[in-house]
Amino acid sequence: MNPLIRSRLHRLRRLAQTPRAFVNWAQLLTGMALRTAGYGPDTLRFRTRTGLVIDTPNRPGARVPVYEIFAEDCYRFAWFLGPLLMRPIQVIDIGGHVGTFSCRLSQLHAGARVQAFEPSATTAAFLRGNVLRNGFGDRVSVHEVALAATTGFAVFDDNGAGSGLNGLAAAGHAAGTATKVETVAFDDIVATTPAPVDLVKIDCEGGEYDLVLGSSPASWASVQRVVIEWHPVAGHEWAELRDWFAAVGLHVQDEDAFGRHGCVWLSREPLPPFVH
Repeated sequence: MNPLIRSRLHRLRRLAQTPRAFVNWAQLLTGMALRTAGYGPDTLRFRTRTGLVIDTPNRPGARVPVYEIFAEDCYRFAWFLGPLLMRPIQVIDIGGHVGTFSCRLSQLHAGARVQAFEPSATTAAFLRGNVLRNGFGDRVSVHEVALAATTGFAVFDDNGAGSGLNGLAAAGHAAGTATKVETVAFDDIVATTPAPVDLVKIDCEGGEYDLVLGSSPASWASVQRVVIEWHPVAGHEWAELRDWFAAVGLHVQDEDAFGRHGCVWLSREPLPPFVH
């Protein structure tokens, strides 16, 4: 599709989605338009129609996850959680961003306890603020570190202002500011989590290969669901992760492809077909 046409269609979609998903839609559209013109607020406060309030930097890459969660239900929470809604669950949110996933999951599931991991200092500040603002401070813990295959340090490519393109430089990022961040091994987190992990969400902009392939199969033994966004990384492809997960008993239930990346839902037990 012609890039200009794609851009116009994207703007039209946002124009339609904003009143449906957010109470303060007029203020949001004005703020985004002014920012495009070089003015407008640095931060937008999204008052969602579900009752949550989410603050995010007023820039396109930071706003995308808010629309994905509250306008598009991109993670398909009700379908994906299924019977897990009926019991307490332990969740690991890898790539917590400003907290849209952790906050929405906590709103839908009163028995969910979430550990959210976000290495960008700026983005983690928004994450903490949104968790506390919505009353989830007792159920969502925020860790300003990156999850990886090993515990230590790594170079993080920080594009600033809550960008959704932040990621470990080893995963192929090189557009932002190189920053040294702490890393914690997935195996170490699972070993110290107070209850068996039931659900893992992964959106770490290419870091998924190192994190998953470098982890121990035993760390995934209790995990019932995984939702993962995979990205193009030199030397890797989604099939590697698919086969690795299958070997530990987690199988693809549905997937969406978006050009050179995609989102996949995996489960230890078969789920009913998702009705698109």
